[in-house]
Amino acid sequence: MLDIDFVSLISRWLHILSAMVMAGGAVYIRVALMPAAKSALPEDLQKSLRVQLAARWKMVVHASAGLLLVTGGVNFIITFSDGVAPLPYHPIFLPKLLMGLTVIFIAIALSGSSPGYAKMRDNAAKWLKVTITLVVLIVLISGVLKSLHQKSLIDAAKETPESLTTDDAATTDAATTDDAATTDAATTGS
Repeated sequence: MLDIDFVSLISRWLHILSAMVMAGGAVYIRVALMPAAKSALPEDLQKSLRVQLAARWKMVVHASAGLLLVTGGVNFIITFSDGVAPLPYHPIFLPKLLMGLTVIFIAIALSGSSPGYAKMRDNAAKWLKVTITLVVLIVLISGVLKSLHQKSLIDAAKETPESLTTDDAATTDAATTDDAATTDAATTGS
């Protein structure tokens, strides 16, 4: 029978799907939409398109950001309940967390309408490049962290049989000797 932790599985799926949506949106906007709009539309229509796009994309960004934060926290707790050692995991995880928060900040700033982030929106191409670069680094770091997690699970599985074999073998031998002595005493009548 399958031994699946559904909370962990669903949290992981939602985390990855939310990241895919945010990253995919950034790549699409930077690589396809912006160049096409620039070559096909006059400046005033480009600005109108950006405003319309931001209004629609903002809901997706906010939902994805919320899911990333919640599922990221859940995944972090699950990882350490599996017994992953804080070193070297934490020093590698911290840059990933900071980059992830930066990606979320940039996505919210670019999709929002706050006047405080108007300069970022005016230079969206630059900030989308930064976002895409950070996402690539996050994926690379995530691969390292997943390998550390899997290694700790494998190491824990290797340690369990050894400790059980050593301790349990002595206990089993003693119990077997006691059982044999009891059986011998019962059959001989002494």
